[in-house]
Amino acid sequence: TWVYMFYDRQGDSYILRFEEGEVFPDRFLEFLSANSIAAGAFTGIGAMKKFEIAYFDATRKQYHDREYEEQVEVLALVGNVAQMDGAPLVHVHVTLGRRNFSVLGGHLRSGVVCPTLEVALSVFPEPIKRKIDPAFGLPGLDLTNRL
Repeated sequence: TWVYMFYDRQGDSYILRFEEGEVFPDRFLEFLSANSIAAGAFTGIGAMKKFEIAYFDATRKQYHDREYEEQVEVLALVGNVAQMDGAPLVHVHVTLGRRNFSVLGGHLRSGVVCPTLEVALSVFPEPIKRKIDPAFGLPGLDLTNRL
């Protein structure tokens, strides 16, 4: 079954609704590329049924990933969009509510939407790039302190 997200543009912002079965951020990255969006910030709420989150261990300079297969509420989805090697890259963190009202959170690697995910995207007028930070090996924002 083909699933697809819906969206509405309002000025420099978009409201997006991802449908059941879509994978976030994969589908979001397709949207960003198709619309030549090089920089922005986003927030979201909704639910997922399968997801992978990660925690960055700064001492070891590596991520620890964990996969889950359970229905959760997306209480908060927060991230930004920048360019890395000419393609959009999203940095996204998530807070997830479980059936027993406990909470999980971390860096969202991917999540299968169920039943929906609503995302508000604010597009920045100029591209922002990322480059590898030599101290941690992570793709950090490459900012110039420009006013």
